[in-house]
Amino acid sequence: MSFDLGVRFRRPAYADETIVLEWLVVKVTPNRKLQGDIVELRGRIKGQDGKTAVGAKGRVLLTDRL
Repeated sequence: MSFDLGVRFRRPAYADETIVLEWLVVKVTPNRKLQGDIVELRGRIKGQDGKTAVGAKGRVLLTDRL
């Protein structure tokens, strides 16, 4: 599995804070050349107040082999 990730920090998340991590699968594209699927993701970390502390976009290649 390989990946490409972009991260945007919006506000601090403190060490003693309870956070929620969410990922949303936006798109799955089969790729014969790479022998797997390219999965596009959008994610975020929300603080206790429900506000987004970190936003992220990612692209992951899922394959059956290493």
